[in-house]
Amino acid sequence: MTEWAGVSKLSLMLETGGPGAEIYANGRNQVAVTVSVKPTDENGGTYYGDISWPNRVNLVDYVSGEKLNWQGREGWCFTDREDRYFHHLPGGGSRAAAEAEAEPEAELADDGTQKFTFYISCWPGADRKSVSAWVETDTGKVYTTTAGSGSFEGKVALDPLVALTHRRSGVNWEYSRTATRYENDTKYVSTEAWNYYLSLDSADNYFVTFSVSGYWSDPGYEGFFACDIKPDSHHKNLYGSYVWYQEPHGSSYDGDGGYGGLIVNFPDGNKWWDYARVYDRPYPEQYLCFTWVHATTGGDGWHIPNGPVHTWRVYFSPVITAWDRYGNTGKFSIDGSGVDSGIELADYS
Repeated sequence: MTEWAGVSKLSLMLETGGPGAEIYANGRNQVAVTVSVKPTDENGGTYYGDISWPNRVNLVDYVSGEKLNWQGREGWCFTDREDRYFHHLPGGGSRAAAEAEAEPEAELADDGTQKFTFYISCWPGADRKSVSAWVETDTGKVYTTTAGSGSFEGKVALDPLVALTHRRSGVNWEYSRTATRYENDTKYVSTEAWNYYLSLDSADNYFVTFSVSGYWSDPGYEGFFACDIKPDSHHKNLYGSYVWYQEPHGSSYDGDGGYGGLIVNFPDGNKWWDYARVYDRPYPEQYLCFTWVHATTGGDGWHIPNGPVHTWRVYFSPVITAWDRYGNTGKFSIDGSGVDSGIELADYS
């Protein structure tokens, strides 16, 4: 039985094909590097058997030969897992999400060359790094492309960029009137609704995922975070705010005819609920949608309790974390106490 005993070719290459790349030092941004190995058996013939990786294939410092941190959280790190959000080079592209979610596996060329793709990231404080390939055969012999390694010598140069922190001044916060399914049924309730949109103000960058805290999660009230039912006129005026946090945004809120956001869900006493059209702009995964509602009813007004609403005025103040395509973040907040005058976005502090 043959075993892997030697190497006739060894090299590494960036996904861009160039000699170097920039990467944000935030621990999330990734650059792909492929190590190509043509293994040989004990007789010098091509070895077609499996190579255990990352045990037998690694990335190391070009000068010192020190291994990069495997799935680490400091300095320069690498993994065999592509992040489906943050595998983007500044000024470049990324692989398809379907590929990103696939199990990592080696690629075997017709001539016996085996290719292994790793994803490099770096954390704040990392210095410029030149990276080389390192392999160890089944017989324990080590081959590298580090400095002084002879015919195999080679490297890729990586330059860390200071991670960005997105602020309120660098994002778009826009709003426009949106339709509700029952807005024309005004016999008992009149509803006006506006969508607010949080997106990154950039020509070549955009948000790709969001995390939100501070809202009700009760069934039928998911994303509802502020309610104010005014005491005047028999409690006829209701103001409410919603954040549509579920991802993926588009398919999570398709709804019937696009009306995917359940609002003013007051079945007890008022026998009323409605649906807003949300994520009604192109590229829904690049922004976070909110809805602000003013609903007026007659008779003896709005009734409580309904769902989680047990008092006339109650609210959360949501905190939003947004990640751009390179893994840089912005953190924002909304003061739910201002529900009767719209939704205002601020930097989180």
